[in-house]
Amino acid sequence: MDIEAARTTTLAHFVAEEYDHFGRIAYRIPPKKAGGKPGRTFLTLWPDTGYAVLMLDADLQAGLLDHPSGAFGPHPSKWGAKGATIMLLEKVNVKIFHEAVGIAHAHAKR
Repeated sequence: MDIEAARTTTLAHFVAEEYDHFGRIAYRIPPKKAGGKPGRTFLTLWPDTGYAVLMLDADLQAGLLDHPSGAFGPHPSKWGAKGATIMLLEKVNVKIFHEAVGIAHAHAKR
């Protein structure tokens, strides 16, 4: 999967707002009420490195780290210890991408 396929899939399958997050393409859930503060971010695409970052908690992250694709790992920062998870796009297909983003999207809606 590449960045454009990830972008297209995210917009086609999830209710999300696309926005610029420090120069990267990011997605967040809509505000809870009209005119309210923006919803939580659940995905950021990193075009320069070919990966995506899923905003999860540590328990959800643990469920992906042993995925047979080998596509998932903690972000190498303090955010990674809290659940931010790197997904290597070259190692996932549309089905795996959709499932992983679905987990992050559901988590952001909590």
